[in-house]
Amino acid sequence: MVVLSGMSTLEQMQDNISYMRDFGGLTGAQRRILAEARAELDRIPIIPCTTCNYCSKVCPGNIGISGSFTAMNYYTLYGDKAAAAAQETWLVGSHGKKSAGECIKCGKCEQVCPQHIAIRAELEKVSAALLQ
Repeated sequence: MVVLSGMSTLEQMQDNISYMRDFGGLTGAQRRILAEARAELDRIPIIPCTTCNYCSKVCPGNIGISGSFTAMNYYTLYGDKAAAAAQETWLVGSHGKKSAGECIKCGKCEQVCPQHIAIRAELEKVSAALLQ
C-alpha cells in the first residue's frame, strides 16, 4: 500500500484527482464575479492577521497581539463594541497576555510578521477603540 500525505491509499488519491479530470478552468464571467467579490472584501478595513503568533513569540511585553486583532476585526465587521471588548478580555487577559495599550512599541513584532502588518499602529487603534 502507498501512503500519501492527506490520503491513506493510492485509490483514494485517484478518486480525489478524478473530480478534476474535466475541469476546464474558470469562465470569464466567473473570474469577473470573483474580482468583484475580492474588491468588495478589500473595502472592509480588517487587520489581515492570520494568528500565526510569530509576533507574540518575540514580544518582550507579552502583548496579546493576535487576540487584540481578532477582537478589533469583530468590532469592524459587526460594530458591537461590547462584544468585541469581551472578546479582547477573553482572548488577551484571560490567556495571561497584556492589553494593546501596554505595548512599548519596540517593533520586534513587525520584524517577524509575515503579513507585514503595522502592528504598533494597529495596537494603538485597538486601544483607542476598545480599551478607552
